[in-house]
Amino acid sequence: MVCDDESCKHTTRSPNFRLLGERERGTVCPNYPNCNGTLLRKYTEADLYKQLSYFCHILDTQYSLEKMDVGMKIQVEKAMAKIRPAVESAAAITRSIRDRCAYGWLQLTDIAI
Repeated sequence: MVCDDESCKHTTRSPNFRLLGERERGTVCPNYPNCNGTLLRKYTEADLYKQLSYFCHILDTQYSLEKMDVGMKIQVEKAMAKIRPAVESAAAITRSIRDRCAYGWLQLTDIAI
């Protein structure tokens, strides 16, 4: 989150849950006495889901090997043998985080007429 005040521009990962007047909880700038700004999201949940989907695509070694021609596939498999367990582990972790996200779920009641 980033403060919208031009003179402050404070950036934080954890919101300040102080209540101040009519503001929502978590939007008060941590530099409050010196700054009257409001914290705004710098990176949305949709952006995070898109990035996780991109990482899942990049780390999918099986899909990338299927797209290669036979001559190139053998050479790449030999070169990838050493790093493939680490890449598969990273892909599994990324996939599990992405699958927990609500953006991956589709509500059929919203689609049906």
